[in-house]
Amino acid sequence: MAAKLQMVTHRVFGLSNKARLNPALLDALRASMPACEFCRDIEKEVDPVADGGEYVEAPSFPGKTVQKLDAHFKFHWKGDYELVELTGTTGAR
Repeated sequence: MAAKLQMVTHRVFGLSNKARLNPALLDALRASMPACEFCRDIEKEVDPVADGGEYVEAPSFPGKTVQKLDAHFKFHWKGDYELVELTGTTGAR
């Protein structure tokens, strides 16, 4: 059974600098913003899209990597959250 809260990344050449947050994860992120400064910072960097939100690592903010978001989400939502990593040249954008 898949977790309700999902972040999908697409790895090309072993690197991933984009992530797609499903609608449930985006809602959970927004709900946790009043109590969590890091969630507030993350939400500022997430662009809303039709099926959730998209996060793109910015070279000017080296501390906010997809891996750090993953670790933070695991901390908050443990078994309700999962990272889905797609590999190759096609898949999530």
